[in-house]
Amino acid sequence: MSDEKVTQTETTQEQQQDQQQQEQTQQQEQQTVDMKTYLELVAKMEKMEQTLANEAEKAQKMAEKEQELFQKQVQLTLKENGLEKFADVVKVSNEDELKDVVKKLATIVNEIKIETGYIPADHVKTDEYSKYEKEKNVAGMIAVKLSKLFQ
Repeated sequence: MSDEKVTQTETTQEQQQDQQQQEQTQQQEQQTVDMKTYLELVAKMEKMEQTLANEAEKAQKMAEKEQELFQKQVQLTLKENGLEKFADVVKVSNEDELKDVVKKLATIVNEIKIETGYIPADHVKTDEYSKYEKEKNVAGMIAVKLSKLFQ
């Protein structure tokens, strides 16, 4: 019996050792697979970082081009409306603001032109009273004065 117990104990110990060796082998294989996977993932991550950096660079260049194009549009719009001298003063960020500013500047420029324009002395506005006065029509002059009273 004692031989049987020793044999069983040895068998049990051998089985335990075999199990431990198998576990160690599996762990080593798993570590090897994990290392390969890790290296693949690192390579993919580096590639994605490069792609992301390139995309950010492209986006920045595109934003700069859009801003440059908008500035050219501002210049052209001002030139079309005869306001190119205001190009240094006009600072807008979108098309709606540009339209409003151009409209306001055009109105101001037109008012200045009207105010400083030449008005000949012989083209003074004539009203009805002045007309009747030149004709020496007293009844017409009185009628105009009375009509102004009742307005």
